[in-house]
Formats: sequence, C-alpha cells, structure tokens
Amino acid sequence: MAIHPPHRVFYELSIQFCLGSAARSIEAVSSLVEHIEKSSSRKPLKEVDPQAVLDELQNIIVQGAAVSRYFWPVRKQYEQRGTELRRMYDVSDASPLRSRDLRNAIEHFDERLDDYLAQGIVGNIYPHYLGAEPPPSQVKRHFFRAYFLNTGVFQLLDHRFQVEPLAKELWRLAGGTAGEA
Repeated sequence: MAIHPPHRVFYELSIQFCLGSAARSIEAVSSLVEHIEKSSSRKPLKEVDPQAVLDELQNIIVQGAAVSRYFWPVRKQYEQRGTELRRMYDVSDASPLRSRDLRNAIEHFDERLDDYLAQGIVGNIYPHYLGAEPPPSQVKRHFFRAYFLNTGVFQLLDHRFQVEPLAKELWRLAGGTAGEA
C-alpha cells in the first residue's frame, strides 16, 4: 500500500518524533563524552552518572529500531510504504537502521532477558558499566547494559552494537538538530 500524498505528513510527524528524541540523546551522549575527554579530573567517570548515559544510548537504539520499522516493515502488505519512505528520506538498504539484530534486541528484549537469565549467570555481574572495555578475563563477565568508551560499543545483555554508525544516520535524518522535533 503506497502512501496517499495528503497522508505523508502523518508519517513524517511520526518519524520526526523518533528522530528528535534520538537527536537529543545523541547530543547528551556527545556532551558527556566530550566532558570526560576534556576533564582535568584524574577520574572523570566518577563525575558522570553511568545510568543516565546508558539511558541515552539505549534511547538512541530504541528510536533507531522505531524508525527502522517505518522503512522496512515486516509484513509484505506494507512494503510499498517502506519503499516510498526510504526514497523520501534517501535511506538505502546499506543503512545501519536496517539491522534486524538491532530491532530484535529491542522489540524482544523481555524474551531475551528471560533466556539470558535462564542460562544461569555466574561470574562478575555488571548491572551498568561505563568505561573502557576490560581486557579478557578467565572469569565470565555479564553486562546488563554497558558502553565501552574506547570501542564505541553499547552492550545489552550479550548483544553488542556499534553506536556511531546508527547515531550518524539518525542525526543525518534529523537534520543535525534536536530542536526541530
């Protein structure tokens, strides 16, 4: 089903909501990382609430998954809409938004959490972690949510995502400003 031209605005408004939220989170994370890098403190991470940073990073991923559903709908009957929106927004199939891993990690998080916990977790458990990725260890590490500053990887349970490509695409689609949405 193609989009009737007068209805495009409703899709645009819906997508812009997600993009605006993602852009605000991108700005927040960028400011925090910049603060950490420029800090004269010996321990700049002590000045940052890791949960707040992880919330912003998770929001980027959540909003990326939401935008992805508009461009690549699951059901065949909506494929034309997705094709038309991708053309309108100049989004290619190479976009990091297309990742089903990203969408599934968010959309089925409850089930993944059940499965993850059912495995029995033994070792070092980190409910939230912000910092450099630790070197390999003989003791298993379990990260509920983590962001590794040195690699730009956001980890949610055992799923790892490069945030920068996704953030760049969302930022581009948002027009590079959070204030518009």
